[in-house]
Amino acid sequence: MRFAASRSLSSSQLSRRSVALAFAALPLAALVPARAVGMPAIDADLARAREKVGAYAELLAASDQMRSMWQRYARLVNPENGPTGRETSINGLHAPRDVTRELAAVQAELGRGPALSECDQAMGTVVRLHGEMAPLVAEAAAYYASGHHKQDGGEKARDYHARLRKIVPAFLAACRDARTVLEPVREVVELAELAAFERRSGRDARWHVRQATVEARKIMAVFPRAGGAIDVARLDEALAAYEPVVVEAEAFGAAHPQSMIGFERSARNYLTAMRQARGRIMAFPAEPKRWAPEIADVEVPFQGLLTFADAVLRNLG
Repeated sequence: MRFAASRSLSSSQLSRRSVALAFAALPLAALVPARAVGMPAIDADLARAREKVGAYAELLAASDQMRSMWQRYARLVNPENGPTGRETSINGLHAPRDVTRELAAVQAELGRGPALSECDQAMGTVVRLHGEMAPLVAEAAAYYASGHHKQDGGEKARDYHARLRKIVPAFLAACRDARTVLEPVREVVELAELAAFERRSGRDARWHVRQATVEARKIMAVFPRAGGAIDVARLDEALAAYEPVVVEAEAFGAAHPQSMIGFERSARNYLTAMRQARGRIMAFPAEPKRWAPEIADVEVPFQGLLTFADAVLRNLG
């Protein structure tokens, strides 16, 4: 199967199964182990899809720094009126991380196939808003670091705050929207790859890497996206189910040294991070138990696992 440049796949218009079938060029049958349905070997189209969604996800992961930075800043100043000029220091802001490489990769992918209409549009918005936001944040951070906000009575600080208050939340919202439409597509690419790897080479290193990310999503599915009550029993089931996935990856890595480029340790670290998150949830005094990013940030270790998995798969070919 080849993706036509003009073809557009919408994550809301197509089911995950149908998107997966499109990516993997499967016949209209359930997405079961590839040997049972005769799926063709992984080809350039599927690898191309992985590169595209991987580039999008990498920029979004790099942009997570802005979320925590803005939260720190908002705790130091009045969110409505901004700095007063009497603050001893305002160290919540600093120059944004240099994402030149990630931005260039996304901009290149926006013009390449496969066309993913909602993802492409959402990432275009992220790129545009980042271009407006990053220089302003860097300028404001330098101003605060110089201490000039104490010399002008906070007048310029309030001007910066008024502009930051518009652009930074807009950028963060754009990142959330992009991730919302990207993750379902990323998931079906992973499912299609998992089947293709087994079809071509059996349960090799690539299969174990991709299996770990596919199963990790089942843990993430337990966490309410915007925070809220969490089903601890369901979380325990997901964590228990992930343990044998990690054990199998570790056993394969031990039997085939360096075949996974150390990914098996990342899979174990992710499981450890999720168990620690569970501990923080249980320690938080609320009934029913609740989850929010402030209690345990589960997105960062998950996105880290996915990013490393994509890098390993690129290296393995």
